[in-house]
Amino acid sequence: MDDIGQHDDDPWEDFDDHWSEELPVTYREAVACLQELAEQRSDVRIEWEGRQQYESRHWRSDARVVFVDAGGHQMRLRSAKQLGAFKSVVASGVPLHERHAIWYPPEGMISARLIGNFDEYLQIVVRNLVPKEQRKLELDSPLGRDMAGLLASTGLFEVSTEGPGACSSLRLTTVSPELSHLYRLRGGRRSVPSLELRGVVAADADAAQEILVAYGTSYLTDLARTHGLSLRLWNTGYRVGSRRNHSYSQKARFPKRRYDTEPADLYTAANGPGHLPTERYLYYYQVLEFYMPKAADQEKARQGAAIIGKARSPLPRTGDNRNLSSEQHQLDAVISDAVPPAAAANLLGDRELFATLSDPSIIEHVHALEDNGTGVPIAGLDYREDLSTRVYQIRCRIVHAKEGGGAKGVPPLAPHSREARDLTADLRLIRFLAEKTLNRWATPLP
Repeated sequence: MDDIGQHDDDPWEDFDDHWSEELPVTYREAVACLQELAEQRSDVRIEWEGRQQYESRHWRSDARVVFVDAGGHQMRLRSAKQLGAFKSVVASGVPLHERHAIWYPPEGMISARLIGNFDEYLQIVVRNLVPKEQRKLELDSPLGRDMAGLLASTGLFEVSTEGPGACSSLRLTTVSPELSHLYRLRGGRRSVPSLELRGVVAADADAAQEILVAYGTSYLTDLARTHGLSLRLWNTGYRVGSRRNHSYSQKARFPKRRYDTEPADLYTAANGPGHLPTERYLYYYQVLEFYMPKAADQEKARQGAAIIGKARSPLPRTGDNRNLSSEQHQLDAVISDAVPPAAAANLLGDRELFATLSDPSIIEHVHALEDNGTGVPIAGLDYREDLSTRVYQIRCRIVHAKEGGGAKGVPPLAPHSREARDLTADLRLIRFLAEKTLNRWATPLP
């Protein structure tokens, strides 16, 4: 299941609000209550035009809670029924926006959003509640309702310590209405978990966030090791590059070509659900890697070299170091043989794709394509050498996860990093190269 994101619909809007002790009579009274609480804080203000909520159905007529010290982050009061959740945040909540969390200093508590594979999470929770249960959990079933009640009341996987420290206990629980309103989280309250830290001792919001990251990351790593859970803290650094995925023709045709089994299996695996972007990238790369020896041998024969070390990259690289025995130059041979210059030019004609591949700030420490000064490819330039360089450098950043980085201190491209989520354009590119490579060495079917 994909990571949850943000959207404008509030899943708590129609929720029977048992979180508030007293329901206001009118929307105006709810706003007045929040304004009174906000007057006690210098980092919170209430913005409202003063009109009754239903004088205009437009969202701009709603009152907004603005957190000045959190970059002006806002939460919108859509209904008087939401007052209970809003009161607790306005009274003492401090948004930790970078991690989509709320710190409550008087209570010494942090509630933080989690992302990950929630379908898997639910099944693991069921197996812990009912070890012999093998069926897929239905949230509206008696077991699903029992699980929701347990998570909302007591939480799950609670751990605690009696010793001194910046945090005394952690547990998983259902996402709170406060988190849902503040960050507009997608998903129902029973299916989305959050992380709760208690006994938090912090001097300010930055220190509280450091505690959340330090203790939360270690706790979730231990849950991955002991229970197989794949959950992690939210990081607000999300996508900045292209989000448009490869398009599919949706039309199956009778096969005319026979593909080699091993690279075909790798290509199919890259399209399977549940893989991280970095995993998919390596699967596609392995399709290219499979044909490196064949492409290198063909290039060696074409150049009339006695050994592979005497042959050179078929792409016009500068300098003397063009030995075909290196992996980068063997990748050159694969791309040079499988991808015509016109095909590469046609792919890069996609303006959004090229804009991402030519922006050095999206995937850092790798070769960015050069444009003509107006954001489009240089007319007549053969970009295959640039594509080969970029593909290989991204591969190295994924594979070389050494402490301190790879060659020249280049940091690894971590599986859950912002750059990994921005691999969409590069996945389109390497998938295109893998398809061309499969077709190049396919043979006709009888």
